[in-house]
Amino acid sequence: MYNINDIVVYRRDVCKIIGKRRSDFTGEMCYILVPYGKQDGSVRMQVPVSNKGGHLRDLITKEEIDDLILKAPDIETLANKSANMKSQYATLLKGDDISDLICIIKTSYGRNKARMDQHKKLASIDDEYLQKAEKYLYDEIAASLGMTYQEAKDFFEREVEKAAGESD
Repeated sequence: MYNINDIVVYRRDVCKIIGKRRSDFTGEMCYILVPYGKQDGSVRMQVPVSNKGGHLRDLITKEEIDDLILKAPDIETLANKSANMKSQYATLLKGDDISDLICIIKTSYGRNKARMDQHKKLASIDDEYLQKAEKYLYDEIAASLGMTYQEAKDFFEREVEKAAGESD
């Protein structure tokens, strides 16, 4: 059970709980969420308190971030099958496991780098999912650690690089 002003993750978006109310449609008690950092009220979501879909979860903790940093170098990339990259990326993005975001980032970054090395144009699908995965990952880390998006990205990349160097 969450409280008003708690920061949570709904699906992949970091949100703030700004209230509770009974749904006009189902009669079920719901949390009222707004995207974190955009609390102008223009976007609001109602999520049942029961969380039957399991899409509402706690924000990642500092300990979980540290664990993720250590695991990141060993997270496998997706199979390089151009015909179904979009469906592979979309499947991972729909899940709730934050390590899936690292898989998307590593895969799309690697595919983009290979294309650049061959003097080819970047694949728009890789770039699209790279941006989405980075947004979700670094928004959550930023909210958890009280950083800006850029500080979270710099911190995470720096720490993963250190972890990768130590595991070699």
